[in-house]
Amino acid sequence: MAPDLAVERRRFSASAKLAVFCLCYAGLAAYLFPDTYFTALGTYRLRVLYLMLPFLILLGLAIAAMICRPGSPFNWLRDKLKSRGFGATCTLGIFILCLAAFTTFKHEFSQMVPFFADRILARVDAVLHFGDPWKWARALPIPAFADWVLYVLYAHMWFVLLAGIVVIAAWLDDASKRERYFLSLTVVVIVLGVIVRLAASSAGPIFYDRMFDPDMFQDLIASLKASAAGPDILLIADYLYASYTSHKASIGTGISAMPSFHVAIAVLNALFLSGLKRWAGVIAWIYVGLIMFGSVYFGWHYAIDGYLAIVATVMIWRYCGRWVGQRLAVE
Repeated sequence: MAPDLAVERRRFSASAKLAVFCLCYAGLAAYLFPDTYFTALGTYRLRVLYLMLPFLILLGLAIAAMICRPGSPFNWLRDKLKSRGFGATCTLGIFILCLAAFTTFKHEFSQMVPFFADRILARVDAVLHFGDPWKWARALPIPAFADWVLYVLYAHMWFVLLAGIVVIAAWLDDASKRERYFLSLTVVVIVLGVIVRLAASSAGPIFYDRMFDPDMFQDLIASLKASAAGPDILLIADYLYASYTSHKASIGTGISAMPSFHVAIAVLNALFLSGLKRWAGVIAWIYVGLIMFGSVYFGWHYAIDGYLAIVATVMIWRYCGRWVGQRLAVE
């Protein structure tokens, strides 16, 4: 009993250190940019998340129960509430605080750092793909219904799935898988959301006409206006641009193309789910492909943004997996 208790204490210590780091990340955002942080924290969309969180927890637990114990999901739920109730609740609370912090930094970086990399990224994209990747993507005969489905998957389901996967991970009893996911998520946020974001600050093709050259991507804007879901995509772009020009923050605001955080999180979730169940991983990787395609198809990102996000996220996942494995081996 004593050795097992010592191991659990060391495992909790590692999780606690990560939690403290995340709280410091949120606290730094609140300290440096209090108006932006608390505006983001109290924005309507995040208040909706507060109300939705119990339902997201139930949904996440239901999915996790079917994955982990398909023969007796209700017994799994009962055991889970006993073993992970407190820890999972703390994790989800920290997630919300960090979500507001991520929006804060993303929004403020857009104001502080000029978009200097767009011209380079656009040229690299054109050279790598023998033309603009968005033209190849939008040349495909995609029907209006599929256009709408892709829009929903990219613009709306992404965050729902992120929150759902966080719930699943928070309630896992397997400490190694749980710690690996949240450590990887934290590193992705810091490395891609801060370091790479600042090192290659860019707005993306959909904002190119407003930031740089009104003619270079005019065909993209015309194609979006003429498509089924394109006008809604442009409304989102208008919303983000209005937030950028007025310096008024809300959850999810802030313009940033490099790297594609949509792709990075989708890849991270696919890697995580692949370690739980193969069928869940297959579905998640299909979603990665759709998100990667959608990021180019709707003009949010240069294709190279997605490539970098995929490579970096896989490397981070592997590194964090080795670190967690070595730590548990020592214990």
